[in-house]
Amino acid sequence: TTVETATGEIAEAAPAATAAQSTLHSWALAMYDAGNLAKAIVPTDFVPAHFKGKAGDAAVAIMKGAALGLDPIASLESIYVIKGKAALYARTMAAVVLAAGHSIWTENASDESVTVCAQRRGSDHVETATWTMQRAQLAGYTSNPKYKSNPQEMLYSKAVGEVSRKVAPEALLGLSYSAEEIELENTEPVKIARKRKPADTMAAIELTGEVSE
Repeated sequence: TTVETATGEIAEAAPAATAAQSTLHSWALAMYDAGNLAKAIVPTDFVPAHFKGKAGDAAVAIMKGAALGLDPIASLESIYVIKGKAALYARTMAAVVLAAGHSIWTENASDESVTVCAQRRGSDHVETATWTMQRAQLAGYTSNPKYKSNPQEMLYSKAVGEVSRKVAPEALLGLSYSAEEIELENTEPVKIARKRKPADTMAAIELTGEVSE
């Protein structure tokens, strides 16, 4: 295939452009199929609540999951979208790392401290991540109530996310944060209660609908 340049010269068209178009076409077809699957699945009880009535989000999750080797149902169970960010649950992230041929294991775990280790396939180096309650507190994560109800799971998610990003970033395909991590980093700010108006002022508000300072 040839194209005419701005100077009138004839040049060979870049094969990369054709390849890119072909890839986009394949993605479009895959997205169409994922959309049809999503429309059929989201009304059922087999999907998490956050995908109910959101066929578009579910279709993208199915596409992301397929790239990770997950079937459609597993994709919807494992991928979580929080404030526009897609993430994997920590245990799914560990499974993806293992499926890619790398090693990941828990060295120790308690409600006060969790250590997770990982080793890239073919490497002798072992990456280690330790998350303690003190470290989480310094980072500001313990304001999330889940740190009180299930501290070990929260510490584990931070440790898994940290070592997974180090040993297998390509296996995660952009889903490098665990859902638990994003939940922790998006905790709602503490609301400060305002002082109540005196009784006579409140009565005036009720009568006039106006607030005077």
